[in-house]
Amino acid sequence: MLPHRKACATAFATAVLVLGPAVSGCSDSGGSPEPAPPSGAPRTTTTYTASRPDSGPPTAEDMRTTAVRLRERAKSLGLQATDVTVTGDVVTIEAPRADADRVARMTATALLEFRPVLDPAGAAGGGLRQRYDAMVCDGTTRAVTSLPDGPTVACDRRMKQKYLLGPTALPGAEVRTATAAFDSANGNGWLVDLSFTPAGSTLFTEITTTLSRNTQPADQLAIVVDGEVVSAPAISSPITGGQAQISGSFTRDSAQALAAAVSSGALPVRLTANGRSR
Repeated sequence: MLPHRKACATAFATAVLVLGPAVSGCSDSGGSPEPAPPSGAPRTTTTYTASRPDSGPPTAEDMRTTAVRLRERAKSLGLQATDVTVTGDVVTIEAPRADADRVARMTATALLEFRPVLDPAGAAGGGLRQRYDAMVCDGTTRAVTSLPDGPTVACDRRMKQKYLLGPTALPGAEVRTATAAFDSANGNGWLVDLSFTPAGSTLFTEITTTLSRNTQPADQLAIVVDGEVVSAPAISSPITGGQAQISGSFTRDSAQALAAAVSSGALPVRLTANGRSR
């Protein structure tokens, strides 16, 4: 299991992506082992069918990577007695029944992207603009699957806000670490602190420098997870230092699940639950 860690967000004195006050409270960052379930505790088994985003069949390497990353996520979340097995394109996860909801969260693909927000008024006509005009973000709109090297449309379901987005400017693969932390000093609740690789840090600075020169809404950088906008802060000045922060209506469990998923890397497949047996 991962050692118990404390996250003091004053270490992130620069480059707070949400552009609010720097977090100064120290808090439990998650990842510490949960108490071991008692012997004989009820267990649940859930099966998932894997599919590739391009609709092709998953390869053996896809499935091996999926199993490894799911196990890493379970370890990061401190979920003991969670077993992951793969047979063909089916993933089976057995865990204590009390952990079933947390296990379900860790099966998200967790494809993280940073995309610039485009001004719809300046967008060319055609299919993309039509999709944007027709999109209604009513809280039930499903995430949009899109290619990273092309523009897309997406919703922030929590805020019921739609966005026209440019190609991926910074992929989640350039995130070195992600940690859940609670902002006890400023009352911002649970957050996810990010640190970038050296290449990602350089790219992030370049992106925020460019965006800081733009006017609204083209000064915003959308943080997109599995096709949905988590937040889209306006960038008022270049962000240096290789660190950022994702804010939103996170609970402890959801912040820890996102941090664990981002740290392990996105799954190469999409997992669809077939059913759960108890």
